[in-house]
Amino acid sequence: MPAVSVRKTWSSLPFRAAVVAGGVIAMAVASQLAIPIGPVPITLQTFVLFVMAGLLGGRLALIVVLAWLAIAALGAPVLADGAGGWRAVTGHTLGFLVGMAAAAFVCGRACERTRGVLSRTAVFLGGHVIVLAVGWSGMISFMSPGSAFEYGVLPFIPGALIKSIAAALTLRLLSR
Repeated sequence: MPAVSVRKTWSSLPFRAAVVAGGVIAMAVASQLAIPIGPVPITLQTFVLFVMAGLLGGRLALIVVLAWLAIAALGAPVLADGAGGWRAVTGHTLGFLVGMAAAAFVCGRACERTRGVLSRTAVFLGGHVIVLAVGWSGMISFMSPGSAFEYGVLPFIPGALIKSIAAALTLRLLSR
């Protein structure tokens, strides 16, 4: 079912609040499925982020990500490896977290206008570019640009491709 027609039925505030709460829980669970590889772990966060963007659209997906980040900043252990608190949000992963918020909105808006696995895979690859570029720019405040690229971008490229395809396929399955 297209995200636009689904969103039109979501007129009640309690229903939208439940959707946001469910999205925050999904992001928190995806955060715990982490492979520690350096200052930034590999997680399933972007997979869940892009599925939500495709289902919810840009505005509501952004609200979910902002709520997840606010809860994390307040100390809830909803980030990778159970991290939470202001330092966890503003540390080495700050750029990636900001990039996820931007990608939620951009990809959600693009999914409102696109259908098909190939189109959405391209949208989600673009979303990964946003996350990785903003993440890399955040990491260069902690290390050299080359090291930030080596530890904050290169290891994530294969997963970005896999998660982009998987998210597009998941949306196709959910639309049947």
